[in-house]
Amino acid sequence: MTYRVALVGNPNCGKTTLFNCLTGSNLYVGNWPGVTIEKKEGVMKGTGDEIILIDLPGIYSLAPYSMDEIVSRDFLINEAPDLIINIIDASNIERNLYLTTQLMEMGIPMVGALNMMDVLERKGIIIDCEALSKAFGFPFIQISAQQELGIQELIALTDANLGRTHGKWTYPRVFPSKIQDVFDAFGKKIEGQYSDMLPNYPGIFRSIKLIEQDEVLAKQEQHDIVRLDAEISEARREIREISGQDVDGAIADYRYRFITAGVEAARRQDGKDTLAIEDRIDKVLMNRFAALPIFFVFMFIIYFISINVVGDLTSSWIDGFIADGLIPWVSSGLGAVGTAPWLIALITNGAITGVGAVLTFIPQITVLFIFISVLEDSGYMARVAFMMDRAFRRFGLSGKSFIPMVVGLGCSVPAIMATRTLENERDRKLTIILTPFISCGAKMPLYVLLASAFFAEQQSIMVFSLYLVSLLVVFLSGILLSKTKFKGASSDYLLELPPYRVPSLKNTLSQVWLRVKEFIVRAGTIIFLASVVLWFLQAFGTNFQMTADPDNSILAAFGKIIAPAFIPLGFGNWVASVSLLSGIAAKEMIISTMSVLLSGVDGGFTMALSQIFTPLSAYAYILFVLLCSPCIAALTTMKRELGNWRDFLFAILYQVGTAYLVSMAVFQIGSLIF
Repeated sequence: MTYRVALVGNPNCGKTTLFNCLTGSNLYVGNWPGVTIEKKEGVMKGTGDEIILIDLPGIYSLAPYSMDEIVSRDFLINEAPDLIINIIDASNIERNLYLTTQLMEMGIPMVGALNMMDVLERKGIIIDCEALSKAFGFPFIQISAQQELGIQELIALTDANLGRTHGKWTYPRVFPSKIQDVFDAFGKKIEGQYSDMLPNYPGIFRSIKLIEQDEVLAKQEQHDIVRLDAEISEARREIREISGQDVDGAIADYRYRFITAGVEAARRQDGKDTLAIEDRIDKVLMNRFAALPIFFVFMFIIYFISINVVGDLTSSWIDGFIADGLIPWVSSGLGAVGTAPWLIALITNGAITGVGAVLTFIPQITVLFIFISVLEDSGYMARVAFMMDRAFRRFGLSGKSFIPMVVGLGCSVPAIMATRTLENERDRKLTIILTPFISCGAKMPLYVLLASAFFAEQQSIMVFSLYLVSLLVVFLSGILLSKTKFKGASSDYLLELPPYRVPSLKNTLSQVWLRVKEFIVRAGTIIFLASVVLWFLQAFGTNFQMTADPDNSILAAFGKIIAPAFIPLGFGNWVASVSLLSGIAAKEMIISTMSVLLSGVDGGFTMALSQIFTPLSAYAYILFVLLCSPCIAALTTMKRELGNWRDFLFAILYQVGTAYLVSMAVFQIGSLIF
């Protein structure tokens, strides 16, 4: 038999890590809220029946505001899973159990997984799961998803509780009897007079949501709910009289009273709090004056090690292996079996040269991703996001916008999708448009290539300057767009700082491999095919005859049409122009295109680059690539998330226009100075 189990919990409670443990998947894991941005499915390991586990986006309550919260609530209501695994951050148990009290009202069978017990132990706190189960009416178990402790026991507990009938799972009452009577009376009126209203909503949950005047519900059922205005007003009046508080405050207060009573019966202090050292670390890393300089120092060190240290050690060796080893070996092997010269050239000068130009930079990319993964998993990046809130607000952005932008250091696609965690639509659209300004990993090979060719002594400084330029453009664009197209106040920023953790080696390696694998797959598919096509276009003239001079090729003819547009930017050369256009497929293609087009130039690739660029025009070229619209995959994601063609076309025009103006300004002003 097949069952469906939903994994539900607050943001940053360890859901995705637990999902990976239970299913053997390798989803992205980060030590901050908003990692899961859409529901994901996998098959639970080690069970008798087939159990489909659904990892839902993190939510604080079933009163949704952001898109990811709506996804979670709609799934629970409309697709009614057979069981809920409610994962709870045990170090913040009271806040996490607020959602639990709402899940109880849905009548779905549930088990509780108390995660991060290692953090609780460092605080010297013990939780009695039996006492907690007695208070809340469903079983609890202690786990540590990061350390993979208690996973088998959780699987067994899940197995044991599947098959329980919906609607017959009885949970204790959360509210005092007088308040509960108001809910019951209201529910009976609905059943008697409006039985067709919200049929998928469980009784008590439906009553509470209607009485709370849930905004999302009101928008969905606007016409029907009008029929209940009198009944809702009466119920709200009764709750105010009984509680002496406003309705929303009273409901929240009674939930927390129930939670506090249950937790106090189950929790005891049995040791010394050893987390004081984290407070001392935060006094330094989160100092209002030192926090951002420290962050920039960290980022500079990361780029220096990735580019200067690792790049110097590996690039020349890999280049030499491809140019002096692989290509001659393949050429001689193909020649020995009588392969046509044009096919040998296609394979060596087209496919191997194009793909190899990208693969050369895998060591630098890998090291960069390792550092970023460690910073994310340790909890440090969440603190940087918190510190950035003050700066971002001054520039018309939400502090929460920083999280997608950091995700964008890896790839713009998940970064754009991560904007779903922003509740305010204005903030979300603004962040979608600005996030591609943050350099993704696919652009890094171009930076390293041109930096080594034209800025050999200051490679890391040049590349780090791009990071600062991208932030400057984000901030200035935030001011401009927030005062023009996206007017309005940014939303309040709520971010709970996670505890510091020693990054899991398994998690770090897993996440780095996912990113590097994507890089390699793109090189082996998109870049391979595009390199072959580019070779044909540069090997044949407009008369469709092979030509030894790329300047007379089909590609050159097209490139010379568009090249004049880039003259003010310093790179009005057809090779540079065509390479830019190829980056629409994948940003790595820019290097591959240059490698294919310049493969026959005497003096090697670096010498060929010096015929196209000066140091100043090379820097202007890099800035254009940095700020221009992202690859086709990211553009497709952007269109879907923005939701309409008007905003999508505006985003493209703004990104391309900004890239053009910044690149032109740097080249023109630089030409006057140097």
